[in-house]
Amino acid sequence: MSAAPMDVARQLDPHVKRLAGEPLGALVRAGGQRDAALQWQAGPIALDARHQRLDADAINALFALAEGAGFDDARKALFAGDVVNPTEGRPALHGALRDASALKDRDCAARIEAARARTAAFARACQGADAPGGRPVTRIINIGIGGSDLGPRLVYSAMKAFRREGVDLRFVSNLDPTDLEDAVEGADPETTLVCVTSKSFTTSETLMNARAAKAWLAANLGEDGANARMAAATAAPGKAEGFGIAPSRIFPFEEGVGGRYSFWSAAGLCLEIALGPDVFARILEGARQIDEHFATAAAKDNLPLAKALIDVWNRAGRGLLARCVAAYSTRLELLPAYLQQLEMESLGKPVRLDGSALPAHSGGQLVWGGKGSDIQHSFFQWLHQGMDEVPVDFIAVKTLYTSDDERAKALGANLVAQSAALLDGHEGEGALAAHKTLPGGRASSVIMLERLDPEGLGALIALHEHKVFCEGLVYGLNPFDQWGVELGKLLTNDLLKGNHSRFDAASLDLARLFRL
Repeated sequence: MSAAPMDVARQLDPHVKRLAGEPLGALVRAGGQRDAALQWQAGPIALDARHQRLDADAINALFALAEGAGFDDARKALFAGDVVNPTEGRPALHGALRDASALKDRDCAARIEAARARTAAFARACQGADAPGGRPVTRIINIGIGGSDLGPRLVYSAMKAFRREGVDLRFVSNLDPTDLEDAVEGADPETTLVCVTSKSFTTSETLMNARAAKAWLAANLGEDGANARMAAATAAPGKAEGFGIAPSRIFPFEEGVGGRYSFWSAAGLCLEIALGPDVFARILEGARQIDEHFATAAAKDNLPLAKALIDVWNRAGRGLLARCVAAYSTRLELLPAYLQQLEMESLGKPVRLDGSALPAHSGGQLVWGGKGSDIQHSFFQWLHQGMDEVPVDFIAVKTLYTSDDERAKALGANLVAQSAALLDGHEGEGALAAHKTLPGGRASSVIMLERLDPEGLGALIALHEHKVFCEGLVYGLNPFDQWGVELGKLLTNDLLKGNHSRFDAASLDLARLFRL
């Protein structure tokens, strides 16, 4: 994806040094050209980065990095369905799931469109007498892990106001048996649908939980009744059929759909049933708005690119390891966990596409966070007075804070106050002055949704997907593979098969303790 390997930190260093001694508050209050250079808008989302340690010259240097890395050609290749995941020889098709019209491979485009029609029809059927078992589905259990779990889980939580009445969606991802026990609690097996979501249909955690769910159904309905109430979303339909799921309830998606990008595909089947296909289509439309902006906007006006470059600036330029995502909305409380997987699995790489080692302070940040204003009473103490600076992304919802509810107004006030406190700090007084001093000068951005509706949520997620793509481009790494998760899976299988040859003495002690 990158035109040529480059040492990003070295190219940014003159601007980092120039700005390091400037009080951040003074930079912010200078206003003028800087204000215009550090604000972006696309669809229902605005980004305000005026509290970042940047000025117009520094942001222009960042855009020059992206252009030098081949930004224009890279985004065209992404939407055309070219191979942008060269280590696996695949395209990245999450954008095509929202609109396949730009794909060069018209057969692939037709399959995507047909798959969308099938899932929508099945979701509608689940509302009536054509549902599996002949009774409308009232409980959906989605069994998956990683992207097959976190994406649907975030969307369902965020879209609580748009859920279908009388339908409950629950999630099973963990091997702890209580995860499934909680998911089936109070469920009527006759009106339950189990969706097994696995790209490869070989993921051990998912298959173990699927077998346990099938056994629960069979204990109540018999083997045939259990099979009739199971569906699958997968890129390996043959394996799903071998598991006992009927082809009519197997919903394939393309190999070029990465797990952490997959809920836009048939992997979002549980959402399409629980929210209804019309609401799901609105989420896709919100993402499509950002896709169109990302594909066509000039670099300096491009919101996902700007967000990526700000994170590159803090990671590679300033050497800041982490970023906090502070979502000031209860409905978005799972967003930090979702972004954690999206970004850290995509950008946690040690080498460039050509196999050469990445320089220090390259690749993605450690992403963590939580829900405001709760987090102000936990780790914000560390953010304000701890020894390390961690930039904060404040995720805001405008219509929430402009309501007449005093609590909602106070929530918005807390967001503004925390951002201002990170910027300016506070000079303590008296005998405890040192203890009461907050240094300030700590960077933050505000990502503002106009409202938390299906279009806004879709746009917010697509923004971060394209942001990750741009970071990979600038660093010259592949954001679409995830080889780092494979070794642990292999070693787990060795232990379960009794092969202990690769393990050290301490690990073997644990294995014996666990009777492995």
